[in-house]
Amino acid sequence: MKRRNFFASLSSLALLACNPRMDKRGKRYEEKACPFCHTQPGVCSYCEGSGKCSFCKGSGKRVTSTENFPNSNIEKVKYEEECPYCKGSGSCKYCDGVGKCWACKGDGKIESWDFESQYKNEQGK
Repeated sequence: MKRRNFFASLSSLALLACNPRMDKRGKRYEEKACPFCHTQPGVCSYCEGSGKCSFCKGSGKRVTSTENFPNSNIEKVKYEEECPYCKGSGSCKYCDGVGKCWACKGDGKIESWDFESQYKNEQGK
């Protein structure tokens, strides 16, 4: 009885392994699709294509405030400072204000997955 079950399970595994439908299935993902802008291909995901800094909304200045500690007689203070992310320029630091994805340069497809060497090559230019 055990031998019959063994051969029955072995033959069913062989049938599943050589299923012809597995070869006809389509791809689950596009290999060259950019992973950083897959929701909106080619558009910078940080500024959503506007080119403005997402932290200061393009103004170049950011309003910062301190906490209020009434027990220590420290009141809340608000002050305006230059945006530390865009350094006051108001443009997105990731796409340099262009609005295109930094990884694929706006076409939605990437050729090389080695982003570190791509970044180093751009910095060396």
